Amino acid sequence: MRRAAALLLLATAFPSIARGQLEVSGYVLGVGAYQGASALGASGSTFLARTRLMPVLTSGGFTFDIAYEHVLMRAPGSGGFSITVPGGSAARTGDWLGLDWDLHSGSNTEWRHRLDRMSIGFSGGPVEITIGRQAVSWATTLILTPADPFAPFDPSDPFREYRGGIDALRIKVFTGPFSEIETVVRPTETAFGTTLTALGRTQTSKSGWAFGAWGGILHDQPAGALFTTGALGTTAVRAELAIREHRDAEVTMRGAIGLDRFFTPKGKDLYITLELQYDGFGAQDTSKLLDIITSKSFIRGDMQTLGEWTVVSQMSYQIHPLVSVNGFALANARDRSVLVSPRLTWSATGSLTVTAAAFRGLGTELASTGTLGLGSEYGFVPAIGYISASWFF
Repeated sequence: MRRAAALLLLATAFPSIARGQLEVSGYVLGVGAYQGASALGASGSTFLARTRLMPVLTSGGFTFDIAYEHVLMRAPGSGGFSITVPGGSAARTGDWLGLDWDLHSGSNTEWRHRLDRMSIGFSGGPVEITIGRQAVSWATTLILTPADPFAPFDPSDPFREYRGGIDALRIKVFTGPFSEIETVVRPTETAFGTTLTALGRTQTSKSGWAFGAWGGILHDQPAGALFTTGALGTTAVRAELAIREHRDAEVTMRGAIGLDRFFTPKGKDLYITLELQYDGFGAQDTSKLLDIITSKSFIRGDMQTLGEWTVVSQMSYQIHPLVSVNGFALANARDRSVLVSPRLTWSATGSLTVTAAAFRGLGTELASTGTLGLGSEYGFVPAIGYISASWFF
């Protein structure tokens, strides 16, 4: 059924736009990492290769968008913390069209390929319609995005160039120069069965501030959110707040607020981001961390972190026109564990970037003697160092 739907999508689109204009771009990522031993796994090396080929065919108001991707990863057999999720998304849901295939899967090696994008788009006047696998983001804040209902990034993933695609019907209507209405309908395969998401969003802007709301059905449950972004002086302000059904059939809040700003000390670019998140789905204390990991919300990919209160900060400083130093810290405010990551980035050419970085978790690894569980959200993360190269063509 799913393969037939994918073939029908191809057959429907191709004759209409075969005479159009074709543009092809690509992306290659290579990563070599080494992680130390921790309470959850032995030390070992990880190698990741990710290649994307992205043709876009346009003709008149039609667009046919494809991204074909290979991911080859060799990781320690013991598992443990991973610096990246192949596919670039924190989502743990299945894609309805079934465009993912395993080429090889072993105890410590995985080789997969997939169509990360395959969508048909039509634009006519104030209306845009897209159907198929596509990237959809309703995030307002930059890193912690609890009100984004579509495959949010893992905040600790350092490779965020491409957002994972979802299978959906998307309709956008531009009602004015700064206003639009958008509808997304998405069937999703999850570990708990097929769910339906049908959401509508409206947004507009006035006096330098953008604001809006979305609501509808998310994974068969009613949900809604408010969001806004603007500036106070030279500081950007972003905020989002979602209302969701709790796993105990209670209504709960999920929200985040963030500030980000550019500085130019001594003519060098300095960019700082700070965000605070409250997640009613999260654990109020460390004894609940394992319960959260096995919850529907976490398994479906609704959650980016495990804790109730989370703080993240990120800094980037240009020490040379081609070299920047970056710092990242993600903290669980309840158990006071922190994941820190310094990074050095070199723009070797206009299309090649080389990065050397590290991760380290600070906090209690395991619960006290006689109990089963994590001592904190990030305390178990071992020391990890990696070198990566990203090439765009």
